[in-house]
Amino acid sequence: MKKVVPGILIFLMALSPQLFAALSKHIVNYDIKATLVPNEKTVKAQEILTWVNDSNVLISELQFHLYLNAFKNSLSTMMKESGGPPPGRTPAQEEWGSITVHKIQIQGGADLTPTLTYIQPDDKNSDDRTVMKVTLPAPLKPQEKIALTIDFTSKLPKVRRRSGYSGDFFMVAQWFPKIGVLWNGTWNCHQYHSSSEFFADYGVFKVEITAPEKFVVGATGKRIAEKKTPDGKRSTIFYQEDVHDFAWTACPDFIEFKEKFKLDNPSVETEMILLVHRAHLKQKDRYLQALKNGIEFYSQNYGPYPYETITLVDPAPGALAAGGMEYPTLFTSMTTSWMPKGVHMPEMVTIHEFGHGYWYGIVGSNEFEEAWLDEGINSYSEVKAMSKYYGVDRSMIDFGGLKIGDQAYQRIMVIGSGKMDPIVKNSWEYVSGGSYSLNVYSKAALMLLTLEKWLGEDVMAKIMKTYYERWKFRHPRSEDFVQVAEEVSGQDLKWFFDQVLHSPGKLDYGIGSVNSTEVKAPQGVFPGKTQDAKGQGEKSEKKPVNKIYRNEVVAVRYADWIFPQEILIVFENGETIREIWDGKDRWKRFIYTKPARLSYALVDPDGKMVLDVNYTNNSKVLEPKKAPILKYALGFMTVFQSILSFISL
Repeated sequence: MKKVVPGILIFLMALSPQLFAALSKHIVNYDIKATLVPNEKTVKAQEILTWVNDSNVLISELQFHLYLNAFKNSLSTMMKESGGPPPGRTPAQEEWGSITVHKIQIQGGADLTPTLTYIQPDDKNSDDRTVMKVTLPAPLKPQEKIALTIDFTSKLPKVRRRSGYSGDFFMVAQWFPKIGVLWNGTWNCHQYHSSSEFFADYGVFKVEITAPEKFVVGATGKRIAEKKTPDGKRSTIFYQEDVHDFAWTACPDFIEFKEKFKLDNPSVETEMILLVHRAHLKQKDRYLQALKNGIEFYSQNYGPYPYETITLVDPAPGALAAGGMEYPTLFTSMTTSWMPKGVHMPEMVTIHEFGHGYWYGIVGSNEFEEAWLDEGINSYSEVKAMSKYYGVDRSMIDFGGLKIGDQAYQRIMVIGSGKMDPIVKNSWEYVSGGSYSLNVYSKAALMLLTLEKWLGEDVMAKIMKTYYERWKFRHPRSEDFVQVAEEVSGQDLKWFFDQVLHSPGKLDYGIGSVNSTEVKAPQGVFPGKTQDAKGQGEKSEKKPVNKIYRNEVVAVRYADWIFPQEILIVFENGETIREIWDGKDRWKRFIYTKPARLSYALVDPDGKMVLDVNYTNNSKVLEPKKAPILKYALGFMTVFQSILSFISL
């Protein structure tokens, strides 16, 4: 009976798309049998791929990602873009990685192996082998399915860029021939670049992983069967629907922890699986609480977490390069053996990588072409979650008297940014990896925080929920997010998104100058007045007169982006005025003739411009001697950012 149950379960799982409503359109179905050979650092596998031509055109070829070939040699596109191996070090032969397709054949039909060729759709680098194509003997009709058997071997690299091995630790990611996305009738199958991640179609994965019995194995999806083999190994079957990727890990030093997570509103029930390396066991509770916080926050703010499991992987010491990466229902976090409680790196990485399960996993963004739809939206979500659970002003660091919040951290990234690239761009076309990161992560996050301040938190919350609900298990573009934002807010936001998404500018408004001058009594010769011998005019009894002042404020647009402004003007007698300026001109002068002197002026008094790259010019005080006290009263960030501006040079 014990042998029959797993077979029945697998059979029912395979039928489930017909028995139950799928969450996504199942374009692909992967059935993979994989064996880890630790001493060779290889995975030997066979993949049965079923794919449907979900288009209205005939398809005569199929294209596949072979991501591990980016680690094959120093001539691959990824290696060239990243500068190759670490300076001064030549990797040993066994430290390189690759993926070799031994055979690809239509089930019950033609052998396609002789037609296999490598293509380079992005840069024409003939040495890059991260994309392959095969030619079909006959075109595949719209909605027609094809089943292929693919025999392959993956040689894992020494851990780098979140994949590979370190000692007996294995992070097996982007490891199998993965079919590209047929998008609008053409193949979207980009090479593996230094600054890019991934894009794939949804479907079903059933993967059987065989490894030596001492290894603890974790993977995407739910463990549905397990058995020991006569040669001292263990085979484990994992199954998951409605995902577009599959990753797994194996290490004899993992300690596995499991705990159920339940939430009533909205209804969520999932199993949390933590694979913590024994060297980091003291960090287990921090990981667990951060994961609970992440599930709660994303479920309540966007939509209930839909999968039965979520697995957190803690990379081994020496494998830090495997940390901080997301895969469906599984992600890697990051820590060290000693991590002060006030340094919230494990918490931030855990929440951030779990969050990718929403904006990369459930909402299938094209990270090659519009990475901000995942990285930026998720960085925005991370800021919100970290602020809620760990404090707005200390969510990143609260240690030794130093407090830094996540939003301030994102601002640090953007303060010294140049004007080379916009947020929306093919990921491999940014001027540098730094430009890619600050645009698609930090600048995009600050853009959304600014939009939230402008529209209001309630409106922004509805935008995010609507976008998630409408585009989950689909492939959105930037214009789809904009459309949702305009629909929910009832506003034309073209002026905002056209600038911030598509032009490489900055947002920086400030107070250029303030001045207050006493208005003197009129002097000179005036009609109807007589002069005495001294030219003083007619004598009259003098009465005390209140002083009158001409007060002037000049607001300035220092950078390219245009944003409507509010300016707060405060006088010494306590009177305040709020001015509205469309922000289009380079400067705007405001003049007030009043019986009171100007005290100070402040642009953006409500802090709506989170994207403003320089808070230090937002205010000006008439009397310099009062400036330190006033600036402190206006907010600690004014002074703090001036320090950060210096550091970032």
